[in-house]
Formats: sequence, C-alpha cells, structure tokens
Amino acid sequence: MKCDSIYKNKGITLKLINFDDDREGYDSEKNCLLIITQKLKNKISVLVKDSIFSKVQKIEFEDYNNDNIKDILIQNISDVRSNWTYNLYLYNSKTNNFTKVKGFEKIKNPTYNSKYKIIESHVVSGTNWAAFYKIKNYKVHDFNIEIIDDGSAKYEKEYKKAIKKISETR
Repeated sequence: MKCDSIYKNKGITLKLINFDDDREGYDSEKNCLLIITQKLKNKISVLVKDSIFSKVQKIEFEDYNNDNIKDILIQNISDVRSNWTYNLYLYNSKTNNFTKVKGFEKIKNPTYNSKYKIIESHVVSGTNWAAFYKIKNYKVHDFNIEIIDDGSAKYEKEYKKAIKKISETR
C-alpha cells in the first residue's frame, strides 16, 4: 500500500504479509510480517520490519502523538464483544521513521483525545467501562483510572473527575 496521500513526497510503502490465518492471536502469537519501506532516488530503505498478530489485517491512519501527522494502526485482536486492539507505530517526521509503541496492543477500542493528549479506552462488556492512558517514551503509561460507563449523568461526573485527576498528574 503506497502511503503518498498520508506521507506526502516521502515514498513510503506499507506491506502486511499474512503467513498464518488460523491463529487466534493470544499468548504473543504472530501471523503477519509488517514491512514499511521508503523509496527515494531509486534507493529502497526498510524503515520497519516486524512480526505481529493481526486477525483481520485492517490498517488505519490516525494521529496519536498530537503532531498533526497520522500514525499507523494495525488491527490486532477482537474479543467476544468486538473490543478491538491495535499495534501502533508512531511516525517521527524529524527522523522520517516509525517506532512501535510497547503495550498499545493491550488497549481496547483506543481513541486519541487531542484536547487532553491522552488515549481513552471504552470497553463494551457485561459492565461497560472506560480507562485512560498516555504514551511516554514509546511505552503505554496506564493512569490506573477506570470508570463505569452506563451513559448516565454519574458517568459524565466521573469522567470529568478522571480528566481533572489526569491533568493534575502531569
């Protein structure tokens, strides 16, 4: 997949090569090879070569480090309630490279909240809940705050309280 529309004039190409469809994706199993290359002046450089697990091999591009440049998300697993997890590779425009975020694949249904520069996880289960994370040095930092998401005014109050606590810890 050529990524020219995302990384303009960078010659970046992403390939996800599946080598085993039958794995379930637990216990650190791998079923794909991710290769990100760059072609400049007829020279091809490998930026990333990583063995990962991706059940459906869905690739998304979203900004997760607030630099206004999209990063690469590759679907990892989906649990019984369709809570998806992803592998995340942050793009660094200064080095023109990608770095995998360790532990990101454990966050279910991640979304980036650019206002507070945090990652929110909204999990669908017997009791729906939300949790909050931040990326520090290419690793996931868990704020260890979980709130029950029942859609009520109580949830809204607990959400505001969680955001205030996170803002105070910076």
